[in-house]
Amino acid sequence: MDGLPRKANSTMHRLAIFVEGYTELIFIEKLLEEIAGGKNIIIEKRVIRGGSAVPRTLRLISAIKEDTGQKFYIQIFDCGGDEQVKTRILEEHEGLTNKGYIKLIGIRDVRPQFTQNDIPRLEKGLRYQIKTKFAPVSFILSVLEIEAWFLSEHTHFPKIDPSITASSIKAQLGFDPVNDDMSQRLSPSTDIHDCYQIGGKSYKKRKTTRTVKNLDYAHVYLGLRPKIPYLDRLLTDIDDFLDLP
Repeated sequence: MDGLPRKANSTMHRLAIFVEGYTELIFIEKLLEEIAGGKNIIIEKRVIRGGSAVPRTLRLISAIKEDTGQKFYIQIFDCGGDEQVKTRILEEHEGLTNKGYIKLIGIRDVRPQFTQNDIPRLEKGLRYQIKTKFAPVSFILSVLEIEAWFLSEHTHFPKIDPSITASSIKAQLGFDPVNDDMSQRLSPSTDIHDCYQIGGKSYKKRKTTRTVKNLDYAHVYLGLRPKIPYLDRLLTDIDDFLDLP
């Protein structure tokens, strides 16, 4: 596996982020660009598929941006499933460490394999077999799905359709995305679809670009951080990386 694009500077600080699928991939890419500024980072996106039963493949899914003096290089891996996030980290951990990556981050949903009550067991299982002699690994749980974070960023709803507001959601669906804890929702992806239906729209996991584009990333970074501990942990990891001299 190539650790860096051919045109990237080997002195760049390097971070690898492993995500469950497409929704997380485009959200994390946009979040990084908003925090760091497009001129400061190079982001490369790859899809990993296959394994024991079929040949493993690693496919580049975005053009590599030219090195114009950026300090930071980040690879985002679409692992193709929640259970694959840790598996792919175990596969790549030593190689990425040897190529100079200073940290690996794994992001996965809790459901459908686990419930809120299972989170301590899930976290313990994620840490099992991670070798501390290699680059540090941080696991981030989007409880119960990444869509819980999208629900919490309630200011994006009127951008999808003006009729979708916090008050209309509360009146028609019975929960308040402003004041309620969205991590307690049992099926956030269904909830966000139901919210969009208020305005005659729909939400589909494979067509989430509209949602990601309309999120207010200043609100994600500043407003949601105190409310969502795992998001705060992710943003702290990103801040620490981008603060490197």
